[in-house]
Amino acid sequence: MILVLGKHGQLSQEFQAINTEEAIYISSKELDLKNIDSIYPLLKRYTPKILINFTAYNFVDDAEVDEGNVLINSLAIREMAKYCAANKIMLVHISSDYVFDGFKGQYDERDTPNPINAYGRAKLDGENHITQICNQYLILRTSWLYSLYGNNFLTKVIAMQESTESLKGADDLIGSPTSAKSLAHAVHHVICLSNEMQINYGTYHFSNEGEVSKYIFMKKILEELCIIKGGHPRDISVAKNADFKMAAKRPYNTSLKSNKFSENFKYKIPSWDQELKLIMEKI
Repeated sequence: MILVLGKHGQLSQEFQAINTEEAIYISSKELDLKNIDSIYPLLKRYTPKILINFTAYNFVDDAEVDEGNVLINSLAIREMAKYCAANKIMLVHISSDYVFDGFKGQYDERDTPNPINAYGRAKLDGENHITQICNQYLILRTSWLYSLYGNNFLTKVIAMQESTESLKGADDLIGSPTSAKSLAHAVHHVICLSNEMQINYGTYHFSNEGEVSKYIFMKKILEELCIIKGGHPRDISVAKNADFKMAAKRPYNTSLKSNKFSENFKYKIPSWDQELKLIMEKI
């Protein structure tokens, strides 16, 4: 049995749609990750063979001052790692491209993390808890996760098509947009493999192939939207990240290379634009 944390998040919803394994999905109402002392006792109620953590604190600007960032992205992960180590089960955890400083882009797993904001530091701390405590783990760093579920970059940009506000996109923020569906399928693939063979545990990057600026990503979303629904995409002005005056620093280029995942798990990863087109066709 698989225990999945983060029942109502975009990753969990995509995973539930394809998962063929017996699983229990836990929501934040059932487990408040800010209440650190409650985590281990709740996990002990179950006897899963795999624990999947799809939860995260994702408010990058608020993370500069909100202790929830450290509680959820770091200290809660430590408790999960303790439980998995004590019970000899596999932990699957989703981490972030923001563990890197963004100076080079196209990061692979050999590159040294160097986060430049509080969110990235907490995510890296969470990773370190796992690597120091667990033997059986899969850390998947991803980039610019989106879906048609909930509040994320894709749904925000779609809403902008009907907005009267002027649109601006940063051309100096670069990443590898990744659909939640694509990542959920990858997680499911590895779990199925683990039922058949001994897999190589460790830290992996998983993003849709390629890199793009926020500005071009916005343009592509609106173009695909208008192909599907008709009309003309709204004009978007080129801007710089500094123009948005956000509380947290953003790394310039955190695009990822996912070759290690593809090679280890014999998995073909689609490009970001191919995947975006497939997701948009479901609107």
